[in-house]
Amino acid sequence: LKNVGIIPSSSHLRQFYLPRVFQNHVTEMKEKLKTCNGISIVTDETMDAEDRYVLNILGVLSEPECERELKLNMLLLDCAVLESVDFKTVSQAIWETLDKFEVTFHRITAVVTDNATYMKKAWERSRKPLFLNAVHVTCVAHLFNLVGDVWHKKFVKVNNLVTVVKRVKLASVCTWRRKEESVIRSHVVSNDMRDLIMWAKSSADEREHAMAREALLNSTEKIETYKQCNSNARFCQPAAAFFNACQVFDPNQAKYLIIPEKEVFEAIPLFEDNSVAQREYCAYLETVYEMQCFWRTLETRFPTLAVIAIRCLMVPVNSVDAERSFSAYKNVLRDDRRSIKASNLFMYNVLCQNKL
Repeated sequence: LKNVGIIPSSSHLRQFYLPRVFQNHVTEMKEKLKTCNGISIVTDETMDAEDRYVLNILGVLSEPECERELKLNMLLLDCAVLESVDFKTVSQAIWETLDKFEVTFHRITAVVTDNATYMKKAWERSRKPLFLNAVHVTCVAHLFNLVGDVWHKKFVKVNNLVTVVKRVKLASVCTWRRKEESVIRSHVVSNDMRDLIMWAKSSADEREHAMAREALLNSTEKIETYKQCNSNARFCQPAAAFFNACQVFDPNQAKYLIIPEKEVFEAIPLFEDNSVAQREYCAYLETVYEMQCFWRTLETRFPTLAVIAIRCLMVPVNSVDAERSFSAYKNVLRDDRRSIKASNLFMYNVLCQNKL
């Protein structure tokens, strides 16, 4: 082109331009991870179109701005291709990702996964001893699949199911859908589960259809087991006590809650051996009746406690964003791009999903 030069070919862009852009993005992500209050790791695994095991590792940054604007600052940190899927390979992939981004273990607030056995084992065997300030959260949205199984077993025929659901008028559908949103805060999970249980019990009392009444009661039992603290059930929420304790960080709820300080300190690892935060928490409870504001405005008054509150409030309650990242991954690995190299695929995927 006159006075411009030669437009680089696609191969030149892939070979020279893409790696430089990706490296600049990695540098920017490192800076964000260093300056944020805390980090929650969200991870999930799937098989791609080439029958490879793909593990997406996302980081949710705990920042005061996110707490005020009701949003999550989420970055795709890694898209690891695994030879096999077990607790060792998953743990190793997470270690390598954190090492690459120079994230220290004490800054991890939570690890969010699905309810798979190998994910639980990875937490118990390798992550829990090192992430001393973190809790393990299993995706709340998966609870709906469990409750749905109850209804499927009771109503084998689809027509019967549809008819009964219409009669029941599931008022909880909106609550269920909220659990699939990214902006759900950790301090409302216990409230929503309790409301759902109360609704199911009251609806069961009103139902004339015996099978519908039994299904509602069975659903209630499943939800109660799921939210029970220190439960040994196959499907439970290991962070149930943590979610219950996080309610104290909502000034509107803290005014009426009766949760012993000891339970709060034991449920939230960030309080352990932190006498300053514990003293600030006691002072916070004494003045909570006059508060109706975000924690961003309380940083000067309770500096240590504000950091803990923001980190806890920004813990994701589900792994839905990790699952959504696989949909974006399919758009990168389209049918007409199957010849893309594995190294370039990783860079394309990260840049695409982080909106660059």
